[in-house]
Amino acid sequence: MKRVLLPTDFSDGAWNAIQYAVMLLQHKKCTFYILNVFSVPLTTANMMAPEPGNPSYDEASKKSNEKLKIILKKLKSKENPRHHFILESKNNFLIDAINNIVEQNAIDLIIMGTKGVKNIKGTSYGSNAVAVMEKTMNCPVVVVPEKANFKGLKEVVFPTSYEFASKSGEIKTFIDFIKDYESTIKILHINENEELSNTQIENKKLLEEKLSGLEYTVHALTNIEPALGVSCFAQSREADLIALVNRKHSFFYRLMEKQTLKGISHYSNIPLLIMHHS
Repeated sequence: MKRVLLPTDFSDGAWNAIQYAVMLLQHKKCTFYILNVFSVPLTTANMMAPEPGNPSYDEASKKSNEKLKIILKKLKSKENPRHHFILESKNNFLIDAINNIVEQNAIDLIIMGTKGVKNIKGTSYGSNAVAVMEKTMNCPVVVVPEKANFKGLKEVVFPTSYEFASKSGEIKTFIDFIKDYESTIKILHINENEELSNTQIENKKLLEEKLSGLEYTVHALTNIEPALGVSCFAQSREADLIALVNRKHSFFYRLMEKQTLKGISHYSNIPLLIMHHS
């Protein structure tokens, strides 16, 4: 039984991500935790955080639960006997609420949507999505752009610099998806130098050993800004998913720094799977 957390702010992007999650995991037995984190405005008369019993708190909680029930009703109209849903309404900071539920319920995967924010290059992933990807360290995250529709997982792009050895625990979610959908993996190496170091050569061999028995091809790009390289490659392949491992000072970390400015906007219609180092 897979346990999946679906944060929602009741936006179109969040609903799209829920639909994506249900389709992505349609053949899996899953318990989905649908989470809304609501806020209660502070008043000048009382700067203390409102608690249950306070009219403002109770009203916000009521609206949150009512909207969650509407989502549940919509999901049950297309009921999958493999899927079970639990509603969670919390008054908390988003990251704290997510981390608490991940820990308390041994969540296997987070799938969330994003409307994104505008910048000079177009659309990038929104601040909430970036925060969850960076700060939810014990659980893989799939971020689903608002315009992304699930059409299977024919091709999955796995960018890497071969700077670190890929551990089995880190890429388990990625491997599970590949096996479920018999996907083709496109290993994309982006490096400033054409020649690999001895460490990179060894890490490349280790990764390919872990992918033994799966269909994959290896591709390389040099002398290109990483986010742009991933973007162009993924778009040209019409990839269904981009998968990255989050390590500080790694390829992902540098890519995320670019994200908030321009990088991720180039492939804003392709879902992103973030796995964390073990």
